[in-house]
Amino acid sequence: MAEYREIQGAAVQSLASSTGTIEGQIWYDNVNGVFKLQSVTTSASWASGGTLPAVRSDAGQAGTQTAMVLAGGRNPANTTNTTFTYDGSTWSPVNNLGTARSLATMFGTQTAAVLASSSASGAPFTSTTATEEWDGTNWTAGGAMNTSRYGSFAGGTLTQGVIAGGSGPSVYFDDTEEYDGTSWTSVTNMPADQGNGTSGADSQLDMSCVGGGPGTQTTHTIYNGTTWTAGNSLTGDGRRGNRGAMPSSSSPGFTAGGESATVNPITVTEEYDGTSFSSSTSIPTATRDAANADGGTGAAGLFSGGVTTGTTANTFEWTGSGAPVSETITTT
Repeated sequence: MAEYREIQGAAVQSLASSTGTIEGQIWYDNVNGVFKLQSVTTSASWASGGTLPAVRSDAGQAGTQTAMVLAGGRNPANTTNTTFTYDGSTWSPVNNLGTARSLATMFGTQTAAVLASSSASGAPFTSTTATEEWDGTNWTAGGAMNTSRYGSFAGGTLTQGVIAGGSGPSVYFDDTEEYDGTSWTSVTNMPADQGNGTSGADSQLDMSCVGGGPGTQTTHTIYNGTTWTAGNSLTGDGRRGNRGAMPSSSSPGFTAGGESATVNPITVTEEYDGTSFSSSTSIPTATRDAANADGGTGAAGLFSGGVTTGTTANTFEWTGSGAPVSETITTT
């Protein structure tokens, strides 16, 4: 019988993870002591993740599915300053925000993030210019924004971030500001007043803003660090309070939940393939106003908290279609 080395021209790799393998390749997982086959998912899916320690909506979050930080939010009407980190299975309490905040927007990573565009009170909400920076251990005050608002779109890193749009009591904004780790600078405005949708870009130079209000939008607008352009819109109903991940305008992403003009909340999910949106696997529970703004990536995302019939502690983990999967090979 021919050996794998003879057929493929190489021996089976021994790896601690699937890093470096390609679709169809067999590799040996030397951590778990099993052979695995590298494949990709054929359809997107949702799975339940670790439950948040407390119910909340309108928190901010930043990072990835296995390394996330979440802060603030409402519980259910009172604004909180609590912060948690997620390791892919469990949420753990860490140091609190300096001030309780809800309707928050975050960008960055689990160890270097910015929270801004928020309300320091529950209903009636009061918008603020305050910024807080997270270094993986503590929160400290950052530079004040130029325009007071909450519920904005956001993306980038702690030293190269961007926030756009948002709302305040009875008004939406089109203002866009960039952050350099110290101060905010006003740049080119969005094409229209808009906020409370899906964003979460990896780069200040490529942010997508999807859905949101006023009303319920289907729009997809893209910021390249200088100007705004229109991308392909959502295929289904307009929505606001939708959350997900849009790492860039050309990479996979997703948006889920929210509310439409006729249904509140909704289970609808749309997947982005780097060019267009299409209907995808519904989120398990109809939810709006989950944590904003960075939900990970289009391959592996996180949908945290929000409002169902009441405020929830649910965490749902997203796996996009075409995402890499390592399947264990059963040997006898």
